[in-house]
Amino acid sequence: MTQTPSLFVAHDASDLINSLPTLFGFRPDESIVAVATTGERRRFGFRLRADIPSPELVDAEAARIVGHLRANGAEGAILVAVTRRQEVALDLLDAIHAELDESGDIELVVRVRADGERYWTDSLGSPAAGVAYETSDHHLAIVQAVAAGQQILPDRESLVDRFAAVTGERRRWLERATDEIVAEVVPMVARTWPDQVAAVGLTVVDPILDRALAGCRISDADLIRLAACVSSIDVRDAVWARITRETADDMLRVLTVVSGSVVPPFEPAVLSLTAFAAWLTGDGAQALVAVERALRADPAYSMARLVLEILEQGVSPAHWTAFVDAGADSLSDDG
Repeated sequence: MTQTPSLFVAHDASDLINSLPTLFGFRPDESIVAVATTGERRRFGFRLRADIPSPELVDAEAARIVGHLRANGAEGAILVAVTRRQEVALDLLDAIHAELDESGDIELVVRVRADGERYWTDSLGSPAAGVAYETSDHHLAIVQAVAAGQQILPDRESLVDRFAAVTGERRRWLERATDEIVAEVVPMVARTWPDQVAAVGLTVVDPILDRALAGCRISDADLIRLAACVSSIDVRDAVWARITRETADDMLRVLTVVSGSVVPPFEPAVLSLTAFAAWLTGDGAQALVAVERALRADPAYSMARLVLEILEQGVSPAHWTAFVDAGADSLSDDG
């Protein structure tokens, strides 16, 4: 589930299909995509991607998708099913359409089915045999996105690989380096009064974050120091509070790098912060992959469970902003 901040002009269904990689950072396949629109110009907003469900789960998936669209303030909805399972895709689009008609508060802008070679729409005059199309990495939407700095991955598995745990000789080196950093950090924490842990931890974390946010490359030793310090709930929550709608993109960039080097036992905090930053930017795909790794490391880690619940419920990042503005006293109950 994600949000995109800009306006995209799609002249036909082929343009729409070719724009999908720019919405998710990878080319969706065997997927149902729903994009919320707002205003007369139908600006793209919240969007989600889900696997094409089994036939018996079509109705439940349709209700879930419409619920997410409604929770995120959709005025209109664009639906695209990309799959070889066209019968299921048609049933799913019909079920979503029926949910939208029943509620009456979200306009169906367009619905498209595509199988990789041909697409079908409900437009008047649309041929029953479908319309041939091609996907291209050189489509204008993708070229513009790449020129703006977006990385387009070939598929979701490539996104999973981005957040995979480090392996091989580098992992062994990082584990040895982590042992050395822990030996440095633990005595510092042990000498600190409990109510001063966050302040002391931030004396280590803040300079590292500031350099990274300024675009400087940070050493493996500093990445490990950051990961070790945010394993403290107090320090983690202080860093968590720094992740806002305004800072989330830059924080995600830095935390993704840290996620690529973190080793046990410091994975849950780092991956949870990364997942939260991704969600706050509107990148639900990255958020889900990161939080899944956090929960594999510690299934009971409450921040990770909170982020997962946010994703599953389709909560809008705007709701978090309102929650923080209301003056929430604490973010989680880890510890």
